[in-house]
Amino acid sequence: MERQLLILLLLCSSVCRAQQKQVNVDDLLILSSISPKNFNTYLGKKGFVPTFKTMPGNNPAVTFIETKNSKGTDSLSFNRSIEMYKRDNSNFFALHTSSKEEFQEGRFRLKQAGFFYDNTNRTERPSSLCFKKGSITIITDTSIKKEGVVYSFLLQKKEFPDPGTIRFAEDLLKFDSHEHLVHFFGKDNVKEDDYRFSENESKKCSVVFPNSSRQAVFIWDDESNLHKVSFIVIGGVVPTASAVQYNRSVGQNAWMLENGVYSGMRIKDLLKINGNDFKFYGQDSEFSFMIEPVNTKYIDFKRVGIVLGCFDCSGSPLLQTEKVSAEEAADLDLALYVSCVMIRPR
Repeated sequence: MERQLLILLLLCSSVCRAQQKQVNVDDLLILSSISPKNFNTYLGKKGFVPTFKTMPGNNPAVTFIETKNSKGTDSLSFNRSIEMYKRDNSNFFALHTSSKEEFQEGRFRLKQAGFFYDNTNRTERPSSLCFKKGSITIITDTSIKKEGVVYSFLLQKKEFPDPGTIRFAEDLLKFDSHEHLVHFFGKDNVKEDDYRFSENESKKCSVVFPNSSRQAVFIWDDESNLHKVSFIVIGGVVPTASAVQYNRSVGQNAWMLENGVYSGMRIKDLLKINGNDFKFYGQDSEFSFMIEPVNTKYIDFKRVGIVLGCFDCSGSPLLQTEKVSAEEAADLDLALYVSCVMIRPR
């Protein structure tokens, strides 16, 4: 899209300066769906002309400024602009207006269009609100500028990877909201749930392929918007509200990390992959059987959290210590294995 935006700048002279028409959030949705070569024509008919600027990281961007129409009072009363740029794997379209009424109307239209948002907040309030639907996220917010209050809609359209490239557990980190998961994996394969850390503590989560060998649980930093991955849980006994009610067996989890670690792996094989000893907390610890979160050699246990399981280990004196050497446990042939893997974003 960078090349297309640069070509667009060369076409500035061809901008159509037709009669101005008010723009709104619907226009952002249209812009996100049409070819960049048509941006000039579409916005030119709305009375906008382009200017060029560079975003951080030398990313090219185009800002369209609304021209003033001396015959109309609307343009004289309100200032509007639209900017477009690309960052990482997303295209961004931003609408800025000085009209509070347009801002409130835009939020209402998104609500009516079925966008997911935190409905504990009212759309007419000036506080920031995030709307999500499929591959599109729209952040609506206000800011104070020299010229007064500016009301903004920032639309992000995410480019999703090819399904064939989702091979390892780390690839799941490419999805950063519940709506993105639904868009990519399908509504029937993604369920909203509650992850229970204890009797008194839980957090909203999303479960991909629930109660199957391909199950993965997404824990969100932003619970209200089911957005921004805190960590992803692979394998183990998943303490979600729906899993408690599920009484059928689930096969061994099929997700594997890029380094070859998987749920069910023996501790001896985990030691071979790591190429170095590591420690895990003893069975009487608050973090029983969790591998100490440090970067050892080939596995960064701070980013990849691992909880071990053990068959018939209750009588081992070694496991009574505060921290246990994995090599010592392996030398005793304790039946330890990888039970649960937790992946954090980099």
